[in-house]
Amino acid sequence: MSRNSRRLDQIRAVAERLFRDKGYLATSMRDIADEMHLRGGGSLYAHIKGKEDLLWSIANEATDAFFAALEAVCAQPATPYERLRAAIIAHLLVITQHLGAAAVYFDEWRHLTEPRRSQFMARRDAYEKQFQTLLEACVASGACHASDTRLATLHLLSAMNAMRHWYKPDGRLSAQQVAEALADMLLHGL
Repeated sequence: MSRNSRRLDQIRAVAERLFRDKGYLATSMRDIADEMHLRGGGSLYAHIKGKEDLLWSIANEATDAFFAALEAVCAQPATPYERLRAAIIAHLLVITQHLGAAAVYFDEWRHLTEPRRSQFMARRDAYEKQFQTLLEACVASGACHASDTRLATLHLLSAMNAMRHWYKPDGRLSAQQVAEALADMLLHGL
């Protein structure tokens, strides 16, 4: 990895944390430079065009991680119930492994300008649709029940996404244990 790409990764990591902790609008380029112990924001601009580019990059990283996890689940031979459970666990593990990026994905994307905002929303909607398809297959198999699979999908995703507010990597349970316990709680409700 080149020095420039390492520096860009450092900038993104700082921006990700600040966007999560303070919010995108409350974070300035000066805040990012200060966290990086840079005397001025000038060297930041050698790596990025602006703050929105950081937001876009972080939101895309999270989107890519969610899609990759779901695609890996869908590629495995399993019953519809097993696949839905694995998808829930995979989704939760993405959150635990990318807490800052996940928070940006869930909350800060709203500050993207067009056409990026529409592009992000289209990918997010496609992800939700894939999750809904898994739930519909589970319902069709009789392994779970939902009179409105769209509403059930939104409920599942919302319940899982709230994890970003309370999950602590150094908590008493591992990420895997938390994900499995939550998957079972959510599925038993269906």
